[in-house]
Amino acid sequence: MPPVIDHYGRTHFELVGFLLLSLSIIDLIVLLTALPTFSLYKLPFLPGYQKIGSFHTILSAFCIVYVYPIGCTAKMTSQYIIVLIAVERWFAVCRPLQVQVWCTLRNTIRAMIYIVVIAVMFNAPRFLEFTADLSTGIVNMGLSHSANNKWYFILYYGIRSIFFDTLIPFAVISVTNIQVIAQLKKSNEERKLLTTQQQKDKKTTTMLLVMVILYASCHMFNTSLKFVNLIFKTYAQFQFTLFRVLHHISNLLLVTYSMSTFFIYLIFSVKYRQVIAAVVSCRNMEELATNSSRGRMKQVKTTSSNGYKPIKSV
Repeated sequence: MPPVIDHYGRTHFELVGFLLLSLSIIDLIVLLTALPTFSLYKLPFLPGYQKIGSFHTILSAFCIVYVYPIGCTAKMTSQYIIVLIAVERWFAVCRPLQVQVWCTLRNTIRAMIYIVVIAVMFNAPRFLEFTADLSTGIVNMGLSHSANNKWYFILYYGIRSIFFDTLIPFAVISVTNIQVIAQLKKSNEERKLLTTQQQKDKKTTTMLLVMVILYASCHMFNTSLKFVNLIFKTYAQFQFTLFRVLHHISNLLLVTYSMSTFFIYLIFSVKYRQVIAAVVSCRNMEELATNSSRGRMKQVKTTSSNGYKPIKSV
């Protein structure tokens, strides 16, 4: 095996493993913060349910003031890790000659640091949205008060959230994934592929479509509710029962999306299953990377004898 190709195979495996494991860890944080924020504190079996100064009200206040902002930060980080994965996949399929230049482990770690720092900066004001007396559990509105902080409500809660939490990630994910799907279809038409390669490309196409559709459907309610709140210039979910129901549905869908990405990659991505298997079985990642590189080289030799090269899959 040529050393350059072997090195690239191991490096790319480490890159994919780093991205997917980072996504899994961040999504786990989203779930762990969403659970007490949106569900556990509402359960009536907690001691002193809805009584001032009880464990229930103090836990509720703590979650709203401190846990909720951490969850928002993790959610934004997760979204842009998915964007980073989409861009990496776009380079691998649509710009294969540039992938070794741009999609290195060092560049990916640097991009991940930028994502985390920006997510923390963007969500830092959320720690000031509510104030609480942790001795009684009484919560008061801080920056989130729409009447007292009109511009914060419009610019931060509304416009910033709509663009940076939904529209920009969705635009990048949609454009890159659609171009990847188009490139795979074009390659299938121009080359006579083996059945195994066609199945891989079909799985990749299906996964990309599922990711785009799921992202749009899970963020639709939340974005629509933000638009409604901007029109009313206040929180419509606190005034109308219908919007309160939509608000709870939107939160459930956002958590569902964070949870579903793990299963989507687990079902469609061979590399992701290899990484998870390595973590669960405590196997050496370098060993898996070597096996992956050997399998890829074997496929290249087989397909090259038929006059074509395989298109990169997941």
